[in-house]
Amino acid sequence: MLKRSSLLLLMLLGASYLLSHAEEPSKGRRTARYRITSRGFGVGELKTALSPAPQAGTRGVRFESDLAIDANLVLFKVSSHSREDALIGEKGTLSYRRQGEEDGRSSTVAASLEGEAFRFRLNENGTARTVSVPRSSYDFTTMDCPETTMRSEGESIEVRLLDLEQARVVKRKLHWIRSEVIEVGGRRLRCRVVDLSDPNTTARRWVSTEHGVVIVRQDGKGKSGPYSLRMVSLHEGAD
Repeated sequence: MLKRSSLLLLMLLGASYLLSHAEEPSKGRRTARYRITSRGFGVGELKTALSPAPQAGTRGVRFESDLAIDANLVLFKVSSHSREDALIGEKGTLSYRRQGEEDGRSSTVAASLEGEAFRFRLNENGTARTVSVPRSSYDFTTMDCPETTMRSEGESIEVRLLDLEQARVVKRKLHWIRSEVIEVGGRRLRCRVVDLSDPNTTARRWVSTEHGVVIVRQDGKGKSGPYSLRMVSLHEGAD
């Protein structure tokens, strides 16, 4: 069944459309659309947008995503919708907001980098809490793409990753296994094929850096079963 563990991963993947080191879209707004499947069935869609958002005279980008999963099948039934909005500067993620609803339960996350800590305000179905995570305790956030820091096929790294939805740091292992070309809407994208794992995620990810950093595909298996997310369109300019 496609329960919260797999849904959480897909939401984080939405965030991970991102860019590394605030690389701005070369032609303004960039939009992408993904199809989500589980056990061979289409269960949802993810839409993302990336646009320039200068910050105090330095480069920056704004990331937005809309995730909709509606599965009403014999083996499982899930309804989940979420929206994300984040600002990323030259030195990493500056702020993050998320609103979501899963099977009637609502949740919100509002977080920002304030001084030397990332401060979170979380509310899950009416229960609120606050969390502060020192900047020195993590290398990347789920809005960053550590895959781009690897220099050659066969390389493996381990990073400290701040999970922006859960407000906690996990250790993620990554291994660049090969390179591969994937065609999306007539455009050929050369991708790094990377295996990754952490306490929340075990997956294989296809990442392209040719037109800004984009995740082209991700296949994985959570506690509740397998899933696949694949890009079906990528556009530069207005929606």
